Amino acid sequence: MKDPFVKKLAFAAVIVSALILIAVPFYLKRQKDSITYTRNLMGTIVQITLMRGERARFDAASDAAFDEIKRLEALFSSYMPESDVSRISREAGLRPVKVSPEVTEVAGKAIGVADISGGAFDPTVGALSKVWGPSGEKGYVPSKEEVGRLLPLVGYKEMEIDKASSTIFLRKKGMALNLGGIAKGYIIDKAAQVLKANGVERGIIHAGGDMVVFQEDEERQFIIGIQHPREKKLLGEAHLYNGAVATSGDYERFFIKDGVRYHHILDPKTGFPATRSIAVTIIAKDPAIADGLSTAVFVLGPKEGMGLIGKIDGAEGAITGADGKVTVSKGFEGWLADSSKTKY
Repeated sequence: MKDPFVKKLAFAAVIVSALILIAVPFYLKRQKDSITYTRNLMGTIVQITLMRGERARFDAASDAAFDEIKRLEALFSSYMPESDVSRISREAGLRPVKVSPEVTEVAGKAIGVADISGGAFDPTVGALSKVWGPSGEKGYVPSKEEVGRLLPLVGYKEMEIDKASSTIFLRKKGMALNLGGIAKGYIIDKAAQVLKANGVERGIIHAGGDMVVFQEDEERQFIIGIQHPREKKLLGEAHLYNGAVATSGDYERFFIKDGVRYHHILDPKTGFPATRSIAVTIIAKDPAIADGLSTAVFVLGPKEGMGLIGKIDGAEGAITGADGKVTVSKGFEGWLADSSKTKY
């Protein structure tokens, strides 16, 4: 049965790598056919590339888009103590928290992805940050006992969303909300809407593992490189006209201890980093859904992950399993160098 919260798409499937970028101050790069603006936001490098439209308005359009990203980051960040998400976590087990409509909207999408994935994606996994850090950045491997004490605080079904009053409540004290696995897609989608409203007709927004590409007329395809998750080479490329792309991988934020790779994508059922995949890229019409789905599929692995992709109209993807083999969905269009790939 197709999931009702994602509608059918009519464009080619796409896959894109999460590029490893060095943090740099804001700069403006002008090329013959495009202008690229870069800023450090949301804990990553955000690039806005504008290609067609009212060029006299490009500077103002990019400024407005970056301002929108900053505004929304202040609502969703788990690092900012006064963000809506942080306030929800502080009041867990005590009372509902009045939040912005944007936060209730994204939280609702998060619950949708959690439901359809059987909890492989869970926005309450934030409770585990007490031992792993908000993004697994502590470089410390907790014991099974430490993780086990926190697992009862992970459970999206204990989150109440009241859209009428615009409140969110975590029922158990000690629970913590983390929308980082879905909010970035939502944020860059809103930024793309700002660009369009300011006269931009063709452009790209790239923020870590999330990308939105758009154009008014499907004049020519975007060609997007696929980074190999283990080697310094491309796995292939993909082509698309319009769409949202999200990539999750164990090579983005990780550390190695005693020969074991520990990364930031936790399996909500075990509380430890997921081990069935090393890279996943998803395309979907809704950038937030693409973002959350890439995490869920990464946790599930190739077989169950492809089953999940097949439930969502318009979603396509590629999964590199723990064994390095690449599995792509039926609707995927593009070129892959790995001859071991299989199609579902």
